Amino acid sequence: MEGSAAERRTPALTTDSREDVRRECEKLGELVVQAKLESGHFGTGEAFAWEWLLEQHYRRRREGESEDRERSERALKAAEDAASAARAAAAGARSAARWTMVAALSAVAAVIVSLAKYWWT
Repeated sequence: MEGSAAERRTPALTTDSREDVRRECEKLGELVVQAKLESGHFGTGEAFAWEWLLEQHYRRRREGESEDRERSERALKAAEDAASAARAAAAGARSAARWTMVAALSAVAAVIVSLAKYWWT
């Protein structure tokens, strides 16, 4: 039984070729690479594995910063659009209020003309 556990372990990567290490890291993914680094799996290629892991970290960080920047730019654009729509709505409301006042004055004028006709006839 002890032999079967040893057989399941993957052998250490003994090559120090940067490209070989990078290819293996790409296949394994960040979490597995990190675990294998802690267990000494990469052997002489350990420096290249750490280099790859750091590159992934900085790439994620840059992407996160650009996503945050894009998100804030979208929010700013949405706020500008909302402000523009609010200004347009306010202008429309002022125009509607003016026309309402014109209509009310016209109705008052019509009542005055009607009363004048009634009184003088």
